[in-house]
Amino acid sequence: MKSFARHQLILDRVALGDSILIDDLVTATGASPSTVRRDIRELERSGQVVSLRGGAIRAEERAAELPAALKSQINRDEKVAIARAAAAMVVEGETIYVDSGTSLTEFMIALPDIGVHVITSNTQVLGMVPRPRVTVTALGGDYLPDIGSVAGTMTDRQLEDLYFDRAFIGVTGIDVAAGVTTFDIREANKKRIVQAHSRETVVLADSSKFDVVSLCRAFSLSACTVVSDLRAPVLEAARSFVVAPVRDVRA
Repeated sequence: MKSFARHQLILDRVALGDSILIDDLVTATGASPSTVRRDIRELERSGQVVSLRGGAIRAEERAAELPAALKSQINRDEKVAIARAAAAMVVEGETIYVDSGTSLTEFMIALPDIGVHVITSNTQVLGMVPRPRVTVTALGGDYLPDIGSVAGTMTDRQLEDLYFDRAFIGVTGIDVAAGVTTFDIREANKKRIVQAHSRETVVLADSSKFDVVSLCRAFSLSACTVVSDLRAPVLEAARSFVVAPVRDVRA
């Protein structure tokens, strides 16, 4: 497991409770104790976790996810393949919601030049020049720079009055029992409203998100289609799923 992936797994695990033992993180990551301690020192220097007596750590108050720039380097080929497969689902004339997250930024790059209206909370999209026939409307709200997103009460109020043909959602993890989860309650609320207001909800989740439970539940897997890079038992809990061919990206 690469260091970026270990860091995210550690952040996800410490977010689930008041504190967690370092020995538990060794088991969760499969890394050596010295590697995990080095990871923790790096996360502590960046202000994302706090070391406690007795060999435990807890999350810093606002520690959430790795910055978007770093997350974009994790499983990049898989994310590109997933984004292309999801973008191929879009139909001429649709109004779609595009969520925050690195896979959804790749989705916007892969989106074909067809007549489609994109409503988005993804601030990374604002630096892109959309294709000529793609109309983009940006939502307002609290700016979350670490994940390139807007969320919160203002965002929710706008979404309550909007309806979508299709929604494309990013996640921190998917799990059979917990469903679709994310770290921030504002993000979870936003995704929940979008799912309820969409004819079809499509979750983009590479295989590193399988069987991962983050702090806040958004909605159940049975309420969505999942696009991923590998087939696994967790996908059977989804309404439907698509496995994207990563080999086409690497060719």
